[in-house]
Amino acid sequence: MITVQSLPILQFPRQGKKTKDNSPYRLRNSLSSRNLSYQLLALDSVSTVQLLGSCTGSRNLELGSCIHAVVLKSRLQTSVFVNNSLLDMYTKCGCIEEAKNLFDNMPERTVASWTSMISGYCYNGLPDEGVSTFVQMLENEYPNEFTLAAALQAVAQHFNPSFICILHGYIVKSGLLEDNFLQNSLISAYAKSGILEDAIKLLERFSSRDVVSWTCVISGSVLHGFMQEALLAFFRMQEDGVMPNEVTILSIIHACSFIGRLQIIQCVHGLVSKLGWCRQELVLNSMAEMYLTNGYFREGIQLFSGYCFYGEEQYLNPAIMATLLQFCGHSNNLKLGKELHGYLIKHRFSSCVVENSLIDMYAENEQNDSVIRVFARMNERDIVSWNSLITCLIKNGEFHEALELFKHMHCNGRGEMRPDFISTLASIQACSNLSSLMPGQIIHGYVTKAGLISDIFIQNALIDMYGRSGRLSLAQKIFKEMPAKDPSSWNTLIAAYGINGNGRLALQAFSKLKTSSPYKPNAITFTNILSACSHTGLVEEGYEIFNRMQKEWGVEPGMEHFVCMVDLLGRSGKLEEAEAFIKEMPITPSNDVWYALLGACGFHGNICIAERVAEKLSIQDPEGIVWRVALSNIHASRGQWEDVVKVRAQLRQGMKKDGGWSTVEVEGVMFKFMVNDTRHLESKSIYAAVNGIMKHVKECVIN
Repeated sequence: MITVQSLPILQFPRQGKKTKDNSPYRLRNSLSSRNLSYQLLALDSVSTVQLLGSCTGSRNLELGSCIHAVVLKSRLQTSVFVNNSLLDMYTKCGCIEEAKNLFDNMPERTVASWTSMISGYCYNGLPDEGVSTFVQMLENEYPNEFTLAAALQAVAQHFNPSFICILHGYIVKSGLLEDNFLQNSLISAYAKSGILEDAIKLLERFSSRDVVSWTCVISGSVLHGFMQEALLAFFRMQEDGVMPNEVTILSIIHACSFIGRLQIIQCVHGLVSKLGWCRQELVLNSMAEMYLTNGYFREGIQLFSGYCFYGEEQYLNPAIMATLLQFCGHSNNLKLGKELHGYLIKHRFSSCVVENSLIDMYAENEQNDSVIRVFARMNERDIVSWNSLITCLIKNGEFHEALELFKHMHCNGRGEMRPDFISTLASIQACSNLSSLMPGQIIHGYVTKAGLISDIFIQNALIDMYGRSGRLSLAQKIFKEMPAKDPSSWNTLIAAYGINGNGRLALQAFSKLKTSSPYKPNAITFTNILSACSHTGLVEEGYEIFNRMQKEWGVEPGMEHFVCMVDLLGRSGKLEEAEAFIKEMPITPSNDVWYALLGACGFHGNICIAERVAEKLSIQDPEGIVWRVALSNIHASRGQWEDVVKVRAQLRQGMKKDGGWSTVEVEGVMFKFMVNDTRHLESKSIYAAVNGIMKHVKECVIN
């Protein structure tokens, strides 16, 4: 901000009177007026240099250019002091071409002119031009300590160690090595170029080393990945009695973040706290990032709580707040997540990144209502916001709502708000879970039009969707047209065959995977193929695959494989073999294993084994409702009504079973219904059709 006190030249006479309004706004307006432009022609070099210095400090290129235009119309265009100030203004404002044109046309150049140009090149990331300018200067002027410091900076950015040694020799020969500023520049050049040994030698040789000297070595070590050396230099700095500054602290925190050892991190944290640097927000944010980057979330939360919740009202940046919220989501720490949310509301912390993390945190904790409220209250949403909400709905089983949201994005989105890869993939997964063919085909068309069809994840999701929807021909077509296939592609195809009861094709795909694919079957492959064998009664083939999976492929059977084997034996009526198989399992059977056997007992009406399974489940799952309902149904199928009453009585004692429901798609519209549901307007016609189908099935069975 330009003020009257710093710019007394604004108080020049106008028609015999003092100007009354000397505000920056008045200055900008007056510079564009013709009268004031003529009056600025009377400015002297001192006033112009002061005004240009203010423009440089505020990076006001527009005002600086206006002053340059006035200078060109006056005698000041030959003033070396004014031209040097213009050079500095242009370079600091990023206009290096304008600065070069001015430099080339200067009638007179001083050491300051050359130094400004070299520094300007370094400031704008052009070290090669800076070095060339320094070499050109040696033919015209003798450099001073500031010029040599600028040249060292350019050479360090250029990573030219040999040139640094040449400059070092020139400095010694010129007798300027005793200058403290130049000493630090020399140490910095060696350190930034990765020549740490020479930088440390110089540091030890100079008696006037200060915090800048040590910080140059430390930051240079961190820049080139020498984190241990940076720590050692920091500890030696403490022994030397030199107090660190903010740059030193930030460099050491960066080094500790890369080392990742909690003991070292906590040691530096204690020192930083003792020196009072944690009160600086930049340092506090770096400390929190150091803990979170290395997975020490609880320590990061403690740091945040000490300085933000209960401390001195320090603030973390949005990226770190987002990371804290993600930790609350992944660790299912809803209480802490809500506290962080309250903190954000209290301090009016509005950030799209943070609000997206809030959505993710509540979604991980299955708080759908909170997810929707956060989304609805967002002032600004990006594609991540929409994708987070869609994936949240899918994760919590609200597939219809997810598809409606995708439809809204497709119809109303503009530019970056159009559905992208993530939202499209999630929507295909929703169609798969609903076995919904028509919406899946519509999304397939959108994927093709949007150019996403070549993505292997999209292709795998489409195979799964068509497989679950009963369109094996389309699933096979996509699989055959894939230019590249990964293990998931094979697994998805095998699962599609199994879901549709085509075990032979599943076995053929499994055989091709073993013989013609560069990939080996993994645990998911064996789960899918065993499930396919189970659904089609291929007992011997399933047994053979199970017995060979560890011997030939090195895949150790997991609980899901044992469940598939029990289901395989149970579906084929071999209940005794299934029970014996469970007893011989090398691991403790899970509830799912017993549920598979209990379901087979219900299908085949074996009450004896069912009661033994129920006895096991009463120990492993004493509050279970599903197995009690299954046992009650088995008793009812055998006409054992007294036992049915006993089991039902247990269900009434504080146990509540959620009503089961199913969905069916008719002409692209999903209908949800329960057992004996009569809410549909055409329920009578529906039940009449169902009864007709059941009668036809019974006649087919009898015949």
